[in-house]
Amino acid sequence: MISPERVHLPVEAFTFLADTIRDFPEKFAQLPMPEHAIDAAEGSRLFLRYLSIGIDQFIEYADPAYPDFYQKTRAGVRKFAGDSPAQLYDACPVSSEYQYIVTGNMLETKLIEFTVYSGDLSGANKTPRRLIDAITEEDIDTGPDGNFTLTIAAGHVGGNGLRLDDDASSLSVRRYLRDPRLDKPRPLSIRRVGGPVNPPPVTADTLAVGLERAAQFAWFNTRIWAEWVSKDKAEKLNQLTLMHDSGDIFTPAGHKYLNGYWSIPEGHALRISFTPPGGAYWSFVPMNYWMESLEWRFGNRVYATSFDTKADKTGRIELVLAHRDPKIPGATWLETLGHSEGAMAFRFARCDNELPDTTVELFRLETDSGKGRNR
Repeated sequence: MISPERVHLPVEAFTFLADTIRDFPEKFAQLPMPEHAIDAAEGSRLFLRYLSIGIDQFIEYADPAYPDFYQKTRAGVRKFAGDSPAQLYDACPVSSEYQYIVTGNMLETKLIEFTVYSGDLSGANKTPRRLIDAITEEDIDTGPDGNFTLTIAAGHVGGNGLRLDDDASSLSVRRYLRDPRLDKPRPLSIRRVGGPVNPPPVTADTLAVGLERAAQFAWFNTRIWAEWVSKDKAEKLNQLTLMHDSGDIFTPAGHKYLNGYWSIPEGHALRISFTPPGGAYWSFVPMNYWMESLEWRFGNRVYATSFDTKADKTGRIELVLAHRDPKIPGATWLETLGHSEGAMAFRFARCDNELPDTTVELFRLETDSGKGRNR
């Protein structure tokens, strides 16, 4: 048997990870959350999903000298902090010490945006979180085949690129799809300019840092988003109002958000109606309590976007969130899939106008003779 001291195993880091997992049930039970079995089960699963994200971010893809893209939100299974099913999310580490080249293709991608941030959401990194630079498809030059190349470097100026400040730590890419079940965009690629091609072997010290950060990330994000949603539940019940964005939660540049909390008793439905601003992208996503989109991989209609939702003759859109099909003519039914409450997000991009007046109304569903009318 080998000695941990002799081979320098990261014993303390593994102990920290084990303690975090062991203590989770007790600490989790103290978080604000609905008293429904589905919410407790999904919150426990969320912690495991966040742990896997932390392992990716702080161990597998942690070195900005050897960058590669990974997905915090992936394939409709792993989800992070208010995901939208109709978006692909890619991320990778970056540093102002290096210059990078990113290549990609716009085929089967309607919109795209690249954003450079500082800091992280581990709860341990004291570097302030902020947005440093961003670029969208509106300013990216693409070839006739849809291919593009971006330069990402300190001091970058001009087109097809992003600037890295001294505190830059991550690059995030959001791609907007018409249908996430059908669209298959080509993978993005990133490489550092110059330097060795192959990364050095992993060491116990770097693994120790990554293990602790991954564990901290999993619990920190489980806690802070539960507290965020609990506050919205108290202040925005069945309402959609402007989302407070302090600039440190890694939202994209130029976006505008309404958010709130939905709660629908049995036999009721929630109507969301609005006239979308011309030329803008929008998406409405009801989520579970843990800010995860509902299960969409098997064809359930659990979100709506400007790509897949038609307005009526007056230009107005009516969405109805309900436990069963309300069969309201002209309305788009969004399913709840066993949930009775949760967060909701209404996002707008490429929007030069004011956000639309949005009506949110809880109403009772009638019997078959009069479905969808208010009593």
